[in-house]
Amino acid sequence: MVMAVLFLLIVLQRNMFTRQALSYTGQRKQVLMSIMSQKTTTVSEQSTAILRLKIGFTDRLSAIFRVFYGGSSAALIKNLLIPVLVTMVLLAVNAMYIGFPLSWVLVVGLIASYLVTYKIIKKRRHKQFSLNFSEALTTIGGAISAGRTFLQAMSDYSQNSNNSLSREFSAISRRLNFGEQAEIVFMESWRNYPYREYYFFIVAILLNINSGGRLREVLNKLQRSISSGVAMEKKMLSMTSEMRMSSKITGAIPFIFLVLLKFISPENFQYVLEDEDGRILLYYLIGSEVVGLLVIKFLMRKL
Repeated sequence: MVMAVLFLLIVLQRNMFTRQALSYTGQRKQVLMSIMSQKTTTVSEQSTAILRLKIGFTDRLSAIFRVFYGGSSAALIKNLLIPVLVTMVLLAVNAMYIGFPLSWVLVVGLIASYLVTYKIIKKRRHKQFSLNFSEALTTIGGAISAGRTFLQAMSDYSQNSNNSLSREFSAISRRLNFGEQAEIVFMESWRNYPYREYYFFIVAILLNINSGGRLREVLNKLQRSISSGVAMEKKMLSMTSEMRMSSKITGAIPFIFLVLLKFISPENFQYVLEDEDGRILLYYLIGSEVVGLLVIKFLMRKL
């Protein structure tokens, strides 16, 4: 426990030093502006920060809504009702066998069900996009090699395929034929598919539209890089599968033991849930799990 705290403090210190080093240029610019009496007002900085927070929050909500929407209102209703049904089943099982407080199960069940549903839908959508996008690159590249323009090749793919990406390409080609700006059209499309490979595809198309170039070769290189990236990701997942599974099992053991305590020793179970001193153990269990998850997330993103 002590070593873990020390390691976390070292990581926090490294992160602080890195931010100080990166902000040195900005601090030097502020000093020069103060000397030249060109400092910006604090009110404008605060309003800009608030505006950025609002835009980021709105974009995040829009991204979550698009994941649950799935292209149709029926899919949206289904994706919103599934977590509710799962929570109702958990409430019934809890009332018949376990006996946790109803409010706890309701809140935790809803939050966990929606989070799991969101991650499953997002992962499934990304997997389906990768398959369709690889097929689209092959089709569009072949059509361009045969002498078709990019818009014609995109329109051909949208007519010959029946999936969400083909419908997106159909909307893009139709809007471009109507004369809308390519930057606006493609960036709005990227909001529907916020994936790295699709962003590279959009950048390549916009560069080709603005400055010209060999689009077919660019698309072929992009397809090869995507294939190698997918293979590398699968290799990484296979190499870390044992560690990820062991961490999940280790994190689930305290909660499994708490449920088993209901059947092994009902007196101790009631003591943990209802007694003030016993609830300290429950709060420690939940707090240690949350802190452990946050530390793991922090280390994965910062190191």
